[in-house]
Amino acid sequence: MIYSYDTLAKTFRSHCDNVKHRIWICTPFIGGINDVLHIIGGSWKRNDIDFRVIIDIETGFIQQDTFDEFIENHPNSIRSLKSLHAKIYIVDDWCLVSSANLTGTAFSKRYEIGTDDVNINSMEAFFNSLWENKKTKLVTSWGKAKKQSQIEFEDGGVEYDKLTNLPTYSAGMEKVDKYLAQCSKYKAFAKTYEKITGRCQDMVDDGFTLFQEVDYLFDYLEHVACISKGLTNIQNRTESSRAFLIRKYFKEISEHYKCYRDSGSKRVDNARLVKELTSPSRIKTISIKEVRAVLDTFNCFGLGRDMYGHASNFIKKNSLSDIMYHWDALLNHGDITSEKVNECCKLKHCSDSSVSELIAWRFPNKYPIMNTCSKKGLWFFGIAV
Repeated sequence: MIYSYDTLAKTFRSHCDNVKHRIWICTPFIGGINDVLHIIGGSWKRNDIDFRVIIDIETGFIQQDTFDEFIENHPNSIRSLKSLHAKIYIVDDWCLVSSANLTGTAFSKRYEIGTDDVNINSMEAFFNSLWENKKTKLVTSWGKAKKQSQIEFEDGGVEYDKLTNLPTYSAGMEKVDKYLAQCSKYKAFAKTYEKITGRCQDMVDDGFTLFQEVDYLFDYLEHVACISKGLTNIQNRTESSRAFLIRKYFKEISEHYKCYRDSGSKRVDNARLVKELTSPSRIKTISIKEVRAVLDTFNCFGLGRDMYGHASNFIKKNSLSDIMYHWDALLNHGDITSEKVNECCKLKHCSDSSVSELIAWRFPNKYPIMNTCSKKGLWFFGIAV
């Protein structure tokens, strides 16, 4: 297939939004982060994505804000090869070979072309040959390109006529992509926790998923031990100190759970309820009373107390048919994406926090509850989110 004008950016962006395991980028010029996010979206921020970038830092450039964002989410992901001119974009098992650099100018103001009619194995092998080339260098700090005029020419300084608009990337989409990136870091921590502790057998017996057990740990640190309560930033931890703290507080929560087993198992009940009421067959007949039952599981709605009127306002301001439609579209039709979350947030009195809880209760094996408590819990163990 040959792509040009708006189909070039839209097709590339669609694959990036639906990425499963890797995004590999090879281009000598990379523009500012605002344009880059419009072109590739934000799914690359997840730490379960194999994210690699080959640039030419000596005669090409990468804008500093983009460099900082790439390195913050994926340290050691950028390498430089002098004289690089190829533009290759590999997303999972799809590859776009194009004339376009990763800049807003290239994808919206220049007559560029691209094709995915290539052999993915050959392109992967070529990318790896560049990545492993003895002349390719790891880039760990940003350096300004030698020629400012080149940046102006390649990334927007020259007054090109606009040929097409870049794909939409809103503040709401960025917030959701950050949420999904945080989830991936939570998942990585949960795997470490499981490897070190072997899980709490009482919680396993009661039907807790791994994420629900970690959520219990974070809740304990915040509300019982009050260890993470006042945190405002990440704590510096070595792997050994993190492992020590995991063992220490695993022992404490195991004992605590024995004493408060009934209240702790509410997580399992909530997940079972939400899964039942929002399943593909059940969602189409859900009642207002059952919608309220789902909302009452949300921490951000006051856990059934409706302390700020959120649940009541949500029900008053949205029709039952709209609730059915948006919840069904989000939960029962493929993977969770930033676009689907944003669509669901169009319901009145519905925030990204409540949508993330809906997702976590429905899919407790796949998505953790990401809130202030879990964020501070990760900070306590030295995980940046």
